[in-house]
Amino acid sequence: MTLLLSLMLAAPAAWAEENTDAWMQRMLNEATTGAAPALPTKSAKPALLTFVSFSMPDDSLKAILDQTARAGGVTVLRGLVDNSFKETALRVGKLTREHGPGVSVDPRLFAEHGVTTVPAFIVLNNNGGAESADKIAGNMSLAAALEAIAREGNNKSIAQGLLDRLRGAP
Repeated sequence: MTLLLSLMLAAPAAWAEENTDAWMQRMLNEATTGAAPALPTKSAKPALLTFVSFSMPDDSLKAILDQTARAGGVTVLRGLVDNSFKETALRVGKLTREHGPGVSVDPRLFAEHGVTTVPAFIVLNNNGGAESADKIAGNMSLAAALEAIAREGNNKSIAQGLLDRLRGAP
């Protein structure tokens, strides 16, 4: 599922030129022939993951996508809209065009990090293969979550760097 959605997000502008079903089939063909873009490996995880759901209010979802993109993180969704790759791709494509890139559909990340409530914010430190993570969840902005982790977390300096980037510090 992650591979397909990642491929579908690789070129959302293509939707304007061809119908979604034809584009999805072309992406699947490229994936099976090895022409698809490489996906990040486990060691390439970003320092920031934000976990969201399409069940969240649109304004909250859009704000988190904007903030996560500015901070250089990845926004993660658990599953598909109405169990449809097409509907999910259309919704995610629209959001990423309007509010920045970096969206992934990956239920494994929800399980791996024990995320049961959204929004949830995780700051990761993959130091020599030993991953350390700070997690905070609840109805708050990314800035508020990063401030709390920068104050009290194990990855204070990473959270502060993300917060500085979010706020546009040099």
